[in-house]
Amino acid sequence: MLKNLTLLAIALFFFSSAMADSERLRFDHAWTPEAPPGRMMAGFMEIHNPGSEPVSIVDARADGFGHVELHNTTMEDGVMRMRRINALTIEPGQTLTLEPGGLHVMLIKPERSFRDGDQVEIVLIDSEGREYPVASAVRPRRR
Repeated sequence: MLKNLTLLAIALFFFSSAMADSERLRFDHAWTPEAPPGRMMAGFMEIHNPGSEPVSIVDARADGFGHVELHNTTMEDGVMRMRRINALTIEPGQTLTLEPGGLHVMLIKPERSFRDGDQVEIVLIDSEGREYPVASAVRPRRR
């Protein structure tokens, strides 16, 4: 009996941990604009935090790219500049929007061409090492 209760407690612990992880962040409307072959690309999306604690994305990787960074675009002295940032923090109950001209995931050194209809598999990594896979649809660049 004690063995069964112990096994049940362990199972409940892992189930509740998995449920908490799966509810840490939610991603919607992930997309990547098409770019000429060999050019950097970007990832845009909405990141929702339904939890009760802030979550900080501190790293990322993507299949088909040599390097991925978190970036912000700002206006400095009348010139738009992209700067690498250390983290994207999503507060509890909030949505953080990554969009052109603002926060984004910079996809560097593409290893192949990506066209309209392709998917870029981006993995965002939080400060606790949790990984969040996001499928980003490649779309034509807006003009």
